[in-house]
Parts: sequence; C-alpha cells; structure tokens
Amino acid sequence: MKLSIIIPVYNAANTIQRAISSIDTKQDYEIICINDGSTDESQQILEQLQKSSKNIYIINQNNQGAAMSRNNALTHVSGDAFIFLDADDEFLPNSIDAMADYYQQDEHVDIVLGQIGRLNKGEWKGVYTHKPIQKFDKVNLAQCPEMMQSIGPGGKLFSAKFKDLQFDADVVFCEEHTFMIKAYKKARDIQLLPFIVYGYHEEKGSVTDQRAGRFVSYMSDAIKVRNRVMNTLLLREERIYYSYRMDELIVSYLLQAYLEHNKKLTHQLLDIVTSYMKSMQNTDYSGEAMFRIIKVVEQANKYWDKTLYKKWQETLLSVGIGRPNYYRFKFETIPKRFKFRGKLKLKQILKK
Repeated sequence: MKLSIIIPVYNAANTIQRAISSIDTKQDYEIICINDGSTDESQQILEQLQKSSKNIYIINQNNQGAAMSRNNALTHVSGDAFIFLDADDEFLPNSIDAMADYYQQDEHVDIVLGQIGRLNKGEWKGVYTHKPIQKFDKVNLAQCPEMMQSIGPGGKLFSAKFKDLQFDADVVFCEEHTFMIKAYKKARDIQLLPFIVYGYHEEKGSVTDQRAGRFVSYMSDAIKVRNRVMNTLLLREERIYYSYRMDELIVSYLLQAYLEHNKKLTHQLLDIVTSYMKSMQNTDYSGEAMFRIIKVVEQANKYWDKTLYKKWQETLLSVGIGRPNYYRFKFETIPKRFKFRGKLKLKQILKK
C-alpha cells in the first residue's frame, strides 16, 4: 500500500524538521509539502530535507491558508490512502504503521481514527472530551456521533476515495469541519483506536492561539461552517451532537477567551452573540449548549448597565428565553461570576 502524507507549511522553520522526522513507516509513501507562501526559511529547510529523501515533494503557492493548502495537496495524492500532518505537530513512534495495518485488515474500513495527544509534563495525554471514542471499535457516524469530538484531520488515515472532498477555503476558523463531516458520512466503516497516534503542539500564532484577537471574524466563520454542517447531517441525533461540539465546546470557549481579554461589554458583542444564537434557532440545537453561551455572556463579565441588559433581554426573548429585571439580575447573577470562572478553569485543565 502507498500512503500520501500531506503537510501544509507556513512559516514553520522551527518545527518542520521535527514533523518530517516523526514520519516512520514500512509502507511505500510520499510526503506532499505545500509551502503556503512562507516568509521565513521554511522553503530552504524543505529543500535541504528533500536532498536526503526522494519521498518529499514540495509545492509552492502564494499564501492562501491551510484549507487551500490541503485542497491543493489532495489533487496531487497518488497513494491508496492519505494522512494529514500539521507542520508544528508530530506522529508518535509506530503510529502510522498501526493505522495502516488496521486499514488493510478490513476492506470496508475507509477511515482509521486514532487519538490525539497533548504534552503534559513530558507525557502525551489524550483529549479528555474524546473519552467516548477512546476504544477499539468499528462504527459509522449514525452509530457513533461522538466521533465528531475528533473533528480535525489530524490522527486519521483516509481512503483515497475521499481526496475529492474539499476544505472550506472561504473561512479560517473551523475550516476542517465540513470536510470531516462529509468524510464521516461517506465512510462505510470507521476503525476507532484507543491509543495516541498524533502529537499536537499549540504554537504561538496558531489559529487557536489567536482566537481572542480575531473574535469577530471567527464568529462569522463559525456561523457559516455551522450552517453547512447542519445542512449535511441527516439525523437529528447527529445535529444535536454537532451543536454540543460546536456551540458548547468551541463557540462558548471562543466567547469566553474574548471576554477574558476584553473586559468591557459592548453592543457590538451582543449583536454578534445575537446573530449566532439566532442561527442556532434555524436548526436543531442542544439546549445545554445554548445556555452555556448565555452563561458565559452573563457571568464572565461584570460590566453590565441598564441599556446593555435591556438589549440582552430582547435577544433572549427572540429565542424564547426570559430573564429577570435588571436589579434582580445584578443581585442574583453577577455574584456567581467568580464561582463560574473557577469551574471553567477546572474544565480546561481536564480537557488538556
């Protein structure tokens, strides 16, 4: 079997060698590196690495983002299956062959889904919220909507039949969701693996690292992506689970990060949150996710006044949720702020 390993590269001079060095496999393979208009020494390092490995192919393009880089790479895939690797991440030892072995054992398996790990005191730890899929099992999306917890392309081996799928190139935030959901839907069987195959490093300047600073554009992207995914999912149970994954575990934490960096509550912020909550109303959604967003807005910030609160009341009424008068709100809700923040901190620790 031949594997195609896709690496989008943008200003990754400090990490690309580590990423490529982590590729160890007995399979025939090619490494497709898409240099996305890097302005550092990434291209020179790739060319140097290419001299010692004929498996490395370098494709240079103007800076267009990770989605276009992956889409471009997919058009060059010549393998029977493909794997994604970000330039600042790495494969764990023997993980590629483990995924390849399970893929080849059953002709009906179209995706092998391994676990993603984050370094914690020098040890790779799995993602806490991925516990429902940390097991040996063959499933499909209808049987196991929990696989949407692992909604990024890392740590997975895909059949080459999926190389015609596309990442959303018109967004930056959550641009992988549509690709992943379509692949999960299309797959006959998906082999879940309980062990960590992929090591994730959060580098400064990454999309997740920038989430507070680019809040407005990310929220706009989130609405677009959410609508596309909801229109793709056929079963109500799948849509409810995606709401939990997107609304509660991504958007509410994006909102929290913004409020922690910007202490002043504004009309613009409430307009953005209102737009998002109304977009939730257009589809199935998790009630818990909706109230998680409400809780973040109300308790992660103490800078409320009568005008802002009146606007917030109108927002909630538009989605069928009542709220007390302003003085009762200040008395009953605002004092819970510090307790709420403590619970969030604990949840963040558990997720790492």
